[in-house]
Amino acid sequence: MDNVDVESEIGEEEEEEGPWINLPDHVLVNIFSFLNLSDRSQAACACKAWSETFDTPSLWRRFKFHFFSESDSCQLKCLDLYGSQLRNVCVVLNQKGEDNRRNACEVINRLAESPERRLQDITIQFTTDNPLFFKGMEFMNSLALLFGPPAPSVTMHHQLRKIDLSQLAISISDSTLALIADNHPNLEVLNIQNQSLTSHISTEHMLNLVRKCRKLRELSTFYKSVSDDAFKAFAEADHTPLEYLSLACRREEKYHKPLSAEAWDILIASSPKLRVSLLFDHTIERHQIRHILHPQIPLTELAMRTMSELHHEVGIVATFYPRTLEVFIVVTKGSESFKTELMRLVSAAPHLRVLHCFCGLDEGTIARIKELCPNLEESTLKTEDDFNEMSRVFVDDWRSLW
Repeated sequence: MDNVDVESEIGEEEEEEGPWINLPDHVLVNIFSFLNLSDRSQAACACKAWSETFDTPSLWRRFKFHFFSESDSCQLKCLDLYGSQLRNVCVVLNQKGEDNRRNACEVINRLAESPERRLQDITIQFTTDNPLFFKGMEFMNSLALLFGPPAPSVTMHHQLRKIDLSQLAISISDSTLALIADNHPNLEVLNIQNQSLTSHISTEHMLNLVRKCRKLRELSTFYKSVSDDAFKAFAEADHTPLEYLSLACRREEKYHKPLSAEAWDILIASSPKLRVSLLFDHTIERHQIRHILHPQIPLTELAMRTMSELHHEVGIVATFYPRTLEVFIVVTKGSESFKTELMRLVSAAPHLRVLHCFCGLDEGTIARIKELCPNLEESTLKTEDDFNEMSRVFVDDWRSLW
C-alpha cells in the first residue's frame, strides 16, 4: 500500500511538472526572449532543458543592452558567447556615466568586429540630457567602425537592414551617412531624426543615400536634408516604393528651398501606400509652415509645437488633410479662432485616433470633441484652469507622443 502511495505521489509530481518540462523548444525560446539577462540566467538554473534553451542560438538573435551603472558591464559577456548570433541589437544607456558610455561603445565596436557578423538591426538610445560640453565623438567613431567596410577578418553574413539613431542626441554628419550608403545597400529603415540642436546632413549626401540604398522604404530625417532630387530618386522604377516618411521642420528651413508640389506629386505617384509625418518645433517661423504644407501630401501624423497662435495653420490642416490625418499634436496659444478651426478639423477627420492639444479649451469644446471622436485612443484636452493648476507643462520629448 505504501508503494502505491509513493508511486501515486510521484505520478502527481510528474503530472504537475509535465507541462513545463515538456514545453516545445520554440515556445521556451520565445518565453526566454522576453527576459533580461539576469532573469534568463536564473531561469536557466531551473532544469537541464531550460539550461539548454539558454544556449540556443536563435534566442540570441535579439538582445537589449542596458547600461546604467558600472556593474552592467557584465552584459558584455554575451558578446563573447553569442556575439556571432546577434541580429537585432538595442543599446540603452544613461550617457552621463562615463562607464555607461564606454560599455555602450564597446558593444558597438565588438559587433563591428565580430568574426561571424550577422547584425541586421541596430538601435542606440540615450535616456537623459547630455553631460556639459559632451559631443559624443566616441559614439561617432564606434558607429563609423560599425557602418564602415568590414575588416578582412570579418565574415559578413548580413548587412544592416535597420538603423535607428532617433534617441542619440548627437549631431550626425555627412561622413556617417556616406558610410551607410556605401556599405549597406540593403538598408530598409533609417531614422536619424534625433534631438541634436542642428542637422549636419546635406541634401547631396541624402540624395546619395537614396540612390545607393534602393530598398529604403522608411525614412525619418530633417526637412532641410531632403530635396526634390531625392524624391525623384525614390520614384525611380527600380527603387522600393517609400512607405513612411517623417520630416522634422525647424528654423533651418528658412535657408532651405521648400520641397515643390511637383516633387511631391512624383513621389506620391510612385509610392501609393506612403504615410507622411511632419513635425514643426518652436523655432520654425510661421510663414514657413504654410510653404511646407502642400495639399497633396498624404499626411497621417502632424505635430505643431510653435507656442504661437496657430488658427490659420490649423485651418490649412482642416482643409487639406482631414481624410488622412490620424495623429495631431499642437502646442499653441488658445483663442476663439483656434477653437473654431480645431473643431472644423475634428469634425471632418474620421480616422483621428490621437489628439494632444496643449492649450486651454472651454468645457463645451472639450465635450464636443469627445462627442465627435468617441474612439480616440489617446488625448490631452484641458481647460485653462487645468493648465493653470499645473506647475509647468513639458512637451520636450513630443516625438514620443506618436
